[in-house]
Amino acid sequence: MKKIEVKHTCKNFNSFRSEKVKSLFNSENGHTWEHTAELPIEEEGWQIGLIVGASGSGKTSIGSKIWKNGITNLSEGWNPELPIIEDITPDLEMNTVTSALSAVGLGDVPAWLRPFKVLSNGEQFRAGLARLICEAPDQVVIDEFTSVVDRQIAKIGAAAFAKAWRKTKGKQIVLLSCHYDIVEWLQPDWVYDTRTGEVKKKSKNDLLLNSTFGRSTEVSGNFLKSIII
Repeated sequence: MKKIEVKHTCKNFNSFRSEKVKSLFNSENGHTWEHTAELPIEEEGWQIGLIVGASGSGKTSIGSKIWKNGITNLSEGWNPELPIIEDITPDLEMNTVTSALSAVGLGDVPAWLRPFKVLSNGEQFRAGLARLICEAPDQVVIDEFTSVVDRQIAKIGAAAFAKAWRKTKGKQIVLLSCHYDIVEWLQPDWVYDTRTGEVKKKSKNDLLLNSTFGRSTEVSGNFLKSIII
């Protein structure tokens, strides 16, 4: 296990509103926050790790300290003058690139003929994943995994991405996400939940389930109508 400690501080404001909030909610430590995570990244045999938790729970801070190369930005390094079909690893065969695009749910052929800069947010994210599969770096961390795509597409895309990544022969990726619904579809080798501070590993015979993380309830209109504010 590798221990990663995250410590953040900011100015301890003493303005009228700040002091009022401290008094009303008994909160004196808003200017300091920290998180300690123990991750199995030094163990052998895994390819896909997932750090999941609510926004603001420290996922990005943890992810930036996993490896020296930090977090990879999928939106960087694109040529604004080339269509993505030409821009993604031009030294590889075209069939490899088109297979990667299809694997991450970007099967819209006209989108392949457009530069990255004109694609929608969801298309850009999927194009970035396709390039990642083609380049297959040894160790990489990706933030906001599936955050900008429809949840149904996210689930199917997570399963397809995992299948494609496992063909990279031992390359390792850690995905950061605030969505628990992708766990069953992604089936990572391990999951670190920032909410509980626990690591759960996938065994050879059992699948990881969303319910394991206490996120099996779908928040619908019927569910929300019973909340009293």
